[in-house]
Amino acid sequence: MGDALDAKSNSLNFLRLVLAMTVLVSHARGIGGFGREDVLHGTTFGTVAVYGFFGISGYLIAGSAERHSSGRYLWQRSLRILPGFWVALVVTAFGIAWVGWLSQHHMRGYLSISRHSPFGYVANNWLLDMRQARISSTVWNGSLWTLFYEFLCYLILLGIAMAGVLRRRIWVFGIAGGLWLIQASITVMPGQENTFNIFHYWHAMNLIKFAVVFLVGSAVYVWRDRIPDAGWLALGCSTLFAASLLLPGQAPDLYFRACDLGAPLLAYPLLWLGAHLPLQRIGSVNDYSYGMYVYAYPVTVLMAIWQMNRLGFVPFVAVCIIATAPLAIASWWLIEKRAMSLRRIDWPRKIARRKVTSVEQQSDP
Repeated sequence: MGDALDAKSNSLNFLRLVLAMTVLVSHARGIGGFGREDVLHGTTFGTVAVYGFFGISGYLIAGSAERHSSGRYLWQRSLRILPGFWVALVVTAFGIAWVGWLSQHHMRGYLSISRHSPFGYVANNWLLDMRQARISSTVWNGSLWTLFYEFLCYLILLGIAMAGVLRRRIWVFGIAGGLWLIQASITVMPGQENTFNIFHYWHAMNLIKFAVVFLVGSAVYVWRDRIPDAGWLALGCSTLFAASLLLPGQAPDLYFRACDLGAPLLAYPLLWLGAHLPLQRIGSVNDYSYGMYVYAYPVTVLMAIWQMNRLGFVPFVAVCIIATAPLAIASWWLIEKRAMSLRRIDWPRKIARRKVTSVEQQSDP
């Protein structure tokens, strides 16, 4: 797999763009009033797409953790996720949501909302943990909450790298397997779902199920010289995951389900597709997937306020994609790309050098 999945020429960014659009399509179904999202036996297409994101990220970020020092790794990960996120909060609160408010209310009053205010939307969410999803009575972003767990997975991988476990690659599989066993025991043991659910252990539940998929992707990276490049293996993993969707499960997103246990199986097929799809040029230089992900939900809500859902499901989805695309493109060119241009700056090393220089100057007679 390491030879097949060329770091400089692959289709992973194309796949991430497709996954972001899949999340949009999944949310459009519920937001537009076209029925329940959980069409896959209690699982949404959006949930499957998010699992795919984590599997691909686990592979790519493991490479970053292996190549860079801890300070540089953390600096680069922060640059990739935080600036675009912060701007998305502001644009949603004082741009998209404001336009939606004007479509339903009068101009005055928006900035004076006392409960779930636009100012609170930015202030309460700026550390990635989405503590306020609403502005007034409207939920304006149902997607950004997963970025908190994405960053926690970055930190978990950083801890693994700092402990030297990333070089002892059998331990990466061991950690992923241990988390998977914890998830499996909670899922299958009678009565456990009554105590371990989103009402009692929201953060822990989400971190476990996302971290397992992420670490499986990381394990594929560290074992890339041993794991075969095999279409039959990708097909087998995909088939097993599809079978898990047919197993009985609890209410969607409230408990661990069979498909959550099967989610780690998505990592290998997506990486295999990334190696073999002839779409390397899409997103290889300009990656619009992150912008598509962070703006899709609020734009879809705005399109529903404007009653574009009356056009029908397929036209509604098309309108939402077209309306989101300019924001995604602007996010890349104006925010994300500019932020990533700073990744070569190693602030921890610069600070260390300044301290050494200061000490030398003080000790110099």
